[in-house]
Amino acid sequence: MKKMLWAVAAASLSASATAAPLTFDVSKAYVGALGSYLLTDSARPNDYGAGVQLLGGLPLSEHLNLEANAFAHYLPRKSDSKADLSHGLGFDLLLIQHASKASSFILAGGGVVREDVGHIENIAPFANVGFGVMGALPLDNLSWRAEARGVLNFNDNATETSADPVLDVRLGLGLVYGFDFKPEVVPPSDTDGDGVMDPTDQCPNTPPGTAVDPVGCPLAPADTDADGVVDTLDQCPGTPAGEKVDERGCTLPVPVGNPDLDGDGVLNAADQCPDTPAGFKVDGVGCMVEQTVALQSVNFEFGSDALTAEAKAILDGIAKSLAAQTAVKVQVSGHTDSLGPQSYNLTLSQKRAKSVIGYLGSVGVDAARLSADGEGEFAPVASNDTEEGRAKNRRVEFKILTQ
Repeated sequence: MKKMLWAVAAASLSASATAAPLTFDVSKAYVGALGSYLLTDSARPNDYGAGVQLLGGLPLSEHLNLEANAFAHYLPRKSDSKADLSHGLGFDLLLIQHASKASSFILAGGGVVREDVGHIENIAPFANVGFGVMGALPLDNLSWRAEARGVLNFNDNATETSADPVLDVRLGLGLVYGFDFKPEVVPPSDTDGDGVMDPTDQCPNTPPGTAVDPVGCPLAPADTDADGVVDTLDQCPGTPAGEKVDERGCTLPVPVGNPDLDGDGVLNAADQCPDTPAGFKVDGVGCMVEQTVALQSVNFEFGSDALTAEAKAILDGIAKSLAAQTAVKVQVSGHTDSLGPQSYNLTLSQKRAKSVIGYLGSVGVDAARLSADGEGEFAPVASNDTEEGRAKNRRVEFKILTQ
């Protein structure tokens, strides 16, 4: 009989879930009231029970809620016109599965029940398990809820013939109201009036009228061709990436005799690793040695891990050199200044380091030779109290490892 009742309850809950038009938000505190119907154990002197449940829930995590449940039931007796009474308080843990139409859950818990059975009052513990669904109604913060639970009652006086525990089935259907706590939103300010709000302004107190980038820092002079000479001084714009230029931004003439085209201090005749990027140390035959090089010119789009066009041009030159030096491995580390939340800075630095090795891999460097990590703001090379120091701390480092 009990198995059949459980099957009917499960079918009813499943049908209700299918019809639900919305999903109730169980990520906030809620209260509810349910009508309750009790399918009593066959050993009880009652055919059924009816009453009410009052509940209150609090989320512990995305899928776990703690719930208090108070209930009271009226149980007509089989043998006469009188009735027994049952009321109690319990606590349950709900494991919730979110879905597109309704949130289903299973529950388990226990509590204390006080019963008046044949004018004999007794207080006893109980345990219960169950399942149910909640679905939103087209009213703010309001939902319906249907549930079924098996309740094992340890009241010695629950029956007139035995002191064994009794197993009742409790069905509930009702409404739940979710509290919507919305903190007051204070709009961010722009203290220095540079057009960048204070929470994202990495260079506060910028002088009035100064042109700034998306993070509120003064714009550096543009160097469109990334040759190291700013556009206002560049007499040879459009220099190809990797070309050596003079102070005017023009390509240096090829020296006569035995030149050092990559500028690493090793003449071409002895250079076994040509095209070494500027700033990297080499050994006597022009190949990179173990070292850590900070590349502050490898920059990203504001607030993201997307490389700028200038950064890609620099990485193209590095990739060309790495492709010719197969014994070298590279560990790329991302670093930030201390402005902004530590967790945000750490995550962003990790994403940017992975973006660099992803790009190097896309232009021919074996991915097995590359690794990435992010240090966030935790490895500064200068003081974060000044903009000059913060600029030095915003960097990408290449750690060269030789096999």
